[in-house]
Amino acid sequence: MKQTFQHLWTLQQLDSELRTLEEKLVQVPVRMQDLRRAAATVKAELDQAKVAIIKHKKQYKLSEVELGAAEGKIQEYSVKLYKEGSKSNEQYKALLKEIEYQQKLKRDTEEQMITLLEETEALDRRVRENEGESVELDAETERKILLLEAERKELEVAIAERRAQRQATAAEIPVEMLKRYERISSSKGGKAIATVRKERCSGCLSPIPAQRIIEVERQDRLYLCEACGRMLIFAQE
Repeated sequence: MKQTFQHLWTLQQLDSELRTLEEKLVQVPVRMQDLRRAAATVKAELDQAKVAIIKHKKQYKLSEVELGAAEGKIQEYSVKLYKEGSKSNEQYKALLKEIEYQQKLKRDTEEQMITLLEETEALDRRVRENEGESVELDAETERKILLLEAERKELEVAIAERRAQRQATAAEIPVEMLKRYERISSSKGGKAIATVRKERCSGCLSPIPAQRIIEVERQDRLYLCEACGRMLIFAQE
């Protein structure tokens, strides 16, 4: 019976290691995805900045056309104002109003062009700075992904080894005892076995009577914790 308890204890340790390794394995593709997403986000922001530069330059050209049109109309209306200055007061006022409107349009367009130039320069600086960072990030991302690929292979090998060890260990345990272990393990978060420590169950910390501690220490039969139902064995750590 003592040997069976040792096998059960080993089995629980292997199960714990397997859970840890499998959890790490599941996280590998998630970590890869996070790395690729971060690199893609930087690249997307860089592309957006480049698109914004193109749009700004197109808008600047349109503004140049609008500015030229406004200046042309100001000149045209100024000539009319000079030639038709002796005509009716209404026509004179209308020309002045149109000139004022075109002058305002000219000022607004010039301000817009200045803003476009400033924003384009800022975008150009950002693109120059981020292009280098993006290239470095891509290289670093690929390096980390290669490391994660290596880690995944190591984890797969370790998991295969633990599973083989588990299978061999489980074969040494009586079938009914193994079934009980599996049942308790599934209901207790993978911890079917508890040790007696300082007169308490290590699983739930409930006190264990002195007589029961003596019986558990003998290791001649299986005892369960009356509080949590875990298999009790004498501390083997």
